[in-house]
Amino acid sequence: MTLTFIFSKLGSSILAMRLAFLAAPLAVSAALLAPPARATNRSFVYTQESRVLAPGESELEPWTTFRAGRSRYYSAIDGRLELEHGLAPGLQLALYWNFSTQTQDIVQDSLTRELTRVTDSEFASASAELKYQLSDATADALGSALYLETTLGPRESELEGKLIVDRSIGKWLLAANLNAELELEPTRDADGSELETGFVLEPVLAAAYALPHGVSVGVELRAPLGLAGEAESRTLFGGPVARFSDRRFWTALGVQPQLAAFSEHSADSRLDLSHHERLEVRLLAGFML
Repeated sequence: MTLTFIFSKLGSSILAMRLAFLAAPLAVSAALLAPPARATNRSFVYTQESRVLAPGESELEPWTTFRAGRSRYYSAIDGRLELEHGLAPGLQLALYWNFSTQTQDIVQDSLTRELTRVTDSEFASASAELKYQLSDATADALGSALYLETTLGPRESELEGKLIVDRSIGKWLLAANLNAELELEPTRDADGSELETGFVLEPVLAAAYALPHGVSVGVELRAPLGLAGEAESRTLFGGPVARFSDRRFWTALGVQPQLAAFSEHSADSRLDLSHHERLEVRLLAGFML
């Protein structure tokens, strides 16, 4: 009831556009066919692989991301609970529930510039995802997949697409993603409701080496390029990732410090601490149901 009340206040045109985005991946699922799939064990935390669940298989994935370090004190914990299900050979559907807690210093009094530390927790949004496997990295020369995700929330909605490629070479797994994300944020002024938009393009590269007993270690690099709206920024993140898995369970941990920024926001510190944090740490897990 609370979300319904919030969305109704934003205006029927905004709500209709958001619901259309959320329904987009579901509308194309009936037209997709794919080669045989196999169960997933993610080797990375920011990089998607071409693998998908086999038809009828389900997996529960809790995500936790810790972010810290901006121009003023800032820390955040983002939680995501994901339920994945194999719909058909090569086609996977996932539903997400996203939560967020942020603690930051804000200017409480514009005259004295006194800072106050506040904490805000909320159910941020819900998401739906379709992933379509084109080829398998273990059976074909190159694994590939298409990914479409939509997010609907009271403060921000998103439409995200990914092109995924990966390749297995012996004990090495190499992967690359090209992510494109459209962000929609409702605002209200004297003239009524409006939408602020932002566009982010993010190339991602990753490599992992398989060790005995279900362990792998690797590295991930990603470069979020904010090209429109308030998200305008060009940064580089990178760091190590480690994964452990057995037959019905896996977990992966990645550490991603901000390495460099290439925009006017980074003139003083060489980092963009206005739009991004100094450090991100992400922990994923997967449980076969």
